[in-house]
This record gives sequence, C-alpha cells and structure tokens, in this order.
Amino acid sequence: MFDLLMTNAHIIDGTGAGAYPADVGVSGGKITAIAAGLQGDSLRKIDLCGRILAPGFIDIHRHADAALFLPGFGKAELFQGITTMINGNCGMSAAPLAPHSRQEVLGYLSPVIGGLPDGVVFDSFSGYAGLVERTPLALNAGSHIGSGTIRAAVGGYAEKALAKDAQKLLHRHLEDALAAGAFGVSVGFSYLPDLYYTPKALAGALAPIRGTDIPLVCHVRGEGGLLYESVCEAIQTARLLRVPLHISHFKCIGRRNWGGLLGKTIRLIEDARGQGLEITCDVYPWTAGSTQMACLLPPEFLQGGTARIVERLMDAKTRGRCREAMRTPSLKYENIVESMGWESIYVSGIKTEKNRWSVGKSIVEIANIRKVDPYDAAFDLLAEEGCNVTMVDYITCEEDIETILHLDYSSVISDTIYPGSGLPHPRGYGNTAMFLDTYVNKRGTLTLEQAIHKLTALPAKTMRIQNKGQIRVGFDADIVVIEKGGIRGTADYQNPTRLSDGVYLAVISGKIALENGELTGDVSGKFIRRG
Repeated sequence: MFDLLMTNAHIIDGTGAGAYPADVGVSGGKITAIAAGLQGDSLRKIDLCGRILAPGFIDIHRHADAALFLPGFGKAELFQGITTMINGNCGMSAAPLAPHSRQEVLGYLSPVIGGLPDGVVFDSFSGYAGLVERTPLALNAGSHIGSGTIRAAVGGYAEKALAKDAQKLLHRHLEDALAAGAFGVSVGFSYLPDLYYTPKALAGALAPIRGTDIPLVCHVRGEGGLLYESVCEAIQTARLLRVPLHISHFKCIGRRNWGGLLGKTIRLIEDARGQGLEITCDVYPWTAGSTQMACLLPPEFLQGGTARIVERLMDAKTRGRCREAMRTPSLKYENIVESMGWESIYVSGIKTEKNRWSVGKSIVEIANIRKVDPYDAAFDLLAEEGCNVTMVDYITCEEDIETILHLDYSSVISDTIYPGSGLPHPRGYGNTAMFLDTYVNKRGTLTLEQAIHKLTALPAKTMRIQNKGQIRVGFDADIVVIEKGGIRGTADYQNPTRLSDGVYLAVISGKIALENGELTGDVSGKFIRRG
C-alpha cells in the first residue's frame, strides 16, 4: 500500500543523469518504489501526464532564521519548488542570544534575518533548535551556527581580543550548536564582529571543529578587488582547522574586476582542491545582491555595533573621514561605493514610516530629493534608521555568473534576506524560476538535468544533508513536480513579491504541501539536523 502513487512521470533524479519515464511510490514519508507501471493500492494516486518529477529544491543559503516563526511562512519558497533550506549564513545565525546582549545583537541582525516575534525567546542554539522543532513548518529547515553571533554573544562588537573566559564560553556555545545539529560554521569576514578575525585567531575560536568534516561556510572579506586575497584567507583558515571550505555566494564585484580576476581566483581554488582541500561554492544567478547598507562603511567606522555607528555618523568630523575613506580604493575592505558608484545602490528596506518614501530609490535619487550629496544621503538614512536599512546593489555581470555555474562544485542559492518590509530582492520569490528560465531555457548555459543537480543532490552532498536531493528508493519523499512549460518567475525588482508559477506539486515528507497552484495547509516540514 502506497500513501501516494505518482504515475507517468518524467523523472529527473537530481544526480545530473538524463531524464527517464517511471512511476514513483511513497510510503511513510520515504520514496519506496520507482519503476514503470507500478502496481499496488494507494491512498492517493495522481497521473502526472508526463510532467517533470524531481527532488525538492534545496536552498543552502537563506536567512530565514527569524522568519520561520511567522504565520504562513513558506509560501514563496514552495511556489518555486524549494522544500529544504539552510539558514544561519554569513556568520549571522539567530542564536546564541545572551540575555545581556540580546537586543544589541538582534538590532544588528534584523536587517538581514528580520525581527523575532514576541514570545520567541532562547539563549542557546539548542534552545533555538528546540523552538523551531515545535513550530509548524511548511518546509524543512536547518541551520549553521554563525561565528559572528557567537562572538557577539560573549564579547559584543568590540574589536579587542576575547579574554580566556570569553573564549571558553564561545567554545561551549559552538559545542552546543554542533551537538544540536548545526550543519556548518558560517563566517562573515566582512561583517561585525567576524571582520576582526585573522585566520589564526578564527582557527582558535573555532577549535572544536578542528579535524572534522564540518564545513567552514565563508562569506569572504572582499568580493571585488580583494577577491583573490580574501579566498586565500579563507583557504588558510580552512587549512589551519583541517575542515572543508565552502565559499558563499561566490562572485566578483566591480566592472574593472570582471572577467580576469574571477579566473585567477578559480585557478587558486582548483589548485587547493588538487592538493586535497575540499572546497565548494554557491552562486546566486542575479547581477544584483542585497544586504544591510551599513556594510558599505569602512571597518573602522563599524566598531562597537549599531549604537556606536550612529554616533559616528552624527559627528561631522567623523563623517568627513568616513566620506574620504569611501572615495578611495581600499586594500583592507570591499569598497563597493568606490568600485560601483552610489547610482548602483538602491534602498530596499527601511524601519520607520518617516523614510518609507526612499524605498526603491537609488542613493543618488535620494540625494537629489534631499538636496545633499550621496554620502550625506546614505549617512543620514543609516543614522535616522539606527542602521536598519537594507539595499539592493548591482555589482556583478552575467558572464562571471555563467563561469561559476559551469564549475562542477557550484550549487545555486538565493541568499534571501528577510527584513520584513520594503521592496525585497526578487530572488526570495523567484530564484529557482529565474535560474531555470535564464540559464537553461534562454542561454543554454546548463541542461535541465545539470541545473536541477545544482539545486538538489549537489547542495545536499556539500552540506551533508542526509537522504535528500535525489529521487531514490529510501530517500525522503521531498519532491517537486513541474508543469511541462517549466517554472515561470514573475517577480522583478519593481514587483519582487509576485509568486512563481509552474509548480504542480510540492511534496514534503510524503505529504502534499502545494497542489496545482494552491497550498494545502499541510505542515509536515521538519527542523533538520546534521547527522
């Protein structure tokens, strides 16, 4: 007896192999049979009439740490075929939150992960995991532990080295997270407070993972002119720890860097791979990124967290020094303003009603309206909003994206942030649709089988997510069925919250969560843990 029998499917199994026709039987949340002409009773039988059946898509780089607790979460993800996500990226997991620094840490994280709903309280990663586990979920979710959040929990956002007692507490938080099933340790070398680490200091802070197969998931320090040196830094750290290295949202920022610098960095990666270091990466298929706008500031102006940043921006002399630093190419941090210009940076989210009018406008447009220069326009917004400002920044080129997509160790991700208001990046609602339509249908960069591999089996293997990512007997029945016309994305930068179309079925643990364009209300998603 099958719980669900799907017949006449066109199966793309996630491995990259060619498609084939077959039926798929599901029982007890697992795939239990794959064959042509399956016989047997079933509680539900669906004739797919030749539609594509694939593993549910796995997005290993999202920032929905806090959004998981919101009612109705998962609609945007299911409508584009995502059945599993990994949060806690870029060093910015929601946990741990020490009581004495909780508000400070959440204030810094909120432009990326959003705010925690009232009543959602935890101190440790294990406490966070337990709360998520008890929360009804429309899809599966796991998490990394963020090295930045751990350090902020024990030492705040100060630059000074951690005392021995603080380092011991940091290790205890890390060990708690690993025991609770964190998939990896994420690092954000360009964010507070990870930007203070040297490879040696970070290796000391992360000593509990030394010699394991737990990946170091790294947002490198610079993704433009500093890309090569920044990847060197990440490789050095991984070698000190003797762990796999995963480079998050691999890209090359800045017109003068496009093309050549990426190739040089890929050769560095492949040399290290040839020497035995496990290195993988992921990429989002958009020429624009999105994150908190405060990261545009030079590191010396970020020290101490958001309150200190606002104080500096309110001081005329300090503001002047910051302006001059941002006008000059830097060998210490990724100066996006200098390399791309304020005209490439758009406000996507604002906390207060006062400045809501600025959402969707470039910094240059805002400066013209306010009758100030773009630096003052940006500084004023950050100060008035307590740094709770998100941006969309146009930073990369299609050719470099294609180069990264051709790497056999690159997964496709969205890097979706959840600020909770404004005009979010459209990748949150249409990432897989845009990827499949642009790089399979229009450009022919990848075959459909290759593209689905980068959304399923490859990310599952990279992050050691067990029993997911393939249409295979014994694997979890997380399945997406796609209409013959494919998944169609309608979200764009002006209308970023339009749902994707073309997912006929989304199945989570053998239960149908979406059918023929309608959510069923099923909440069979799980908090998944490493191992």
